[in-house]
Amino acid sequence: LRLSKMFSKSNIKRELIRPYWFTASVKPDKDSLTLTTVLTLAEWDSLTQLAELYEGIYFSMFPCVNHYETTTVLRRYVDIHLILQPGGLTENGTVIAIGGYQESRNVARLFSRTEFIAQVPLSILWISDTLQDSVKKYADLLRNGDVLIIPTFGFPNYEGVATDHWPTDKESIVEWVEGGEMGLLDYRYELNNGPTSYVTWKDAKQPYIVPTYHYNYGPIYISTKEGHPWCEERFEDHVVSCFYPTYLAGANLWVLPRDYAVRTGQELYDTSLEYEERKMQRKIAKRYRIEMCVFYARKFDQMGVFNTEKAEHVKQECSQALLSLQKQKMISEIIEE
Repeated sequence: LRLSKMFSKSNIKRELIRPYWFTASVKPDKDSLTLTTVLTLAEWDSLTQLAELYEGIYFSMFPCVNHYETTTVLRRYVDIHLILQPGGLTENGTVIAIGGYQESRNVARLFSRTEFIAQVPLSILWISDTLQDSVKKYADLLRNGDVLIIPTFGFPNYEGVATDHWPTDKESIVEWVEGGEMGLLDYRYELNNGPTSYVTWKDAKQPYIVPTYHYNYGPIYISTKEGHPWCEERFEDHVVSCFYPTYLAGANLWVLPRDYAVRTGQELYDTSLEYEERKMQRKIAKRYRIEMCVFYARKFDQMGVFNTEKAEHVKQECSQALLSLQKQKMISEIIEE
């Protein structure tokens, strides 16, 4: 009954959700950080690698197999929540499989046992071992509704590039970037040219706000478990739609000055989708962008905070949509920057 109420507007059928299918034996501190990710059965080895990479940070993941019980690092640090869906894995004549990526991200966040979470891609190669310290240091920003961006570095995308070695401190990663061996990776942008801003990061001593936000920005980020919008489930796999409403809702995007993650840089952005699925998703995304602008503009106007700092991101990002609304007299006033 409780699950049916919680997921009344979700695409997931409650009877197909198995929260805490496996529960980590080490109980995390409430104010610590949980990393969440989504995987298929074929990616199980990558799950083990990720858990070994960052022992002490807790994970919520999908799905599970018997390998869990024989892998110490998984038993200690990984919570696994299972979503079943007809159409995939066959067992004793019954076909079962995981649900969509967006729904899975929401379920993992919902059942996280810590105050802070970060959604990470399974293909991550490395992530700073000081994240817990950074979360504690900047917890006030997170509790104020802001998010912490974890810069991601990757290798140049060309055939034969070696991706099995990388630096693990800021000074060294800067040397590699300056030498052209790696770059700050914001997917959909050329290396070092994305919103995270390598030029700003390399000299940063304190967190800084993302200089130029763009709708296609979908970084790895840390937030509180509560108080932020959920991933939009009309998409199959669209990280941007998890991040976009968080930005419109007023969260400031603070980039961590020393922590970072490493990926190969060779992955496609929408790795889980076929070409036609990506094409359809891009079409839906255009409509979704306008819908979110309309929703938050009206919400802030009705709350009487449209002319405050709370609505600055809406006014900056959604100017065209807001001007259209103004003509329809659906909002009371727009301050033009």
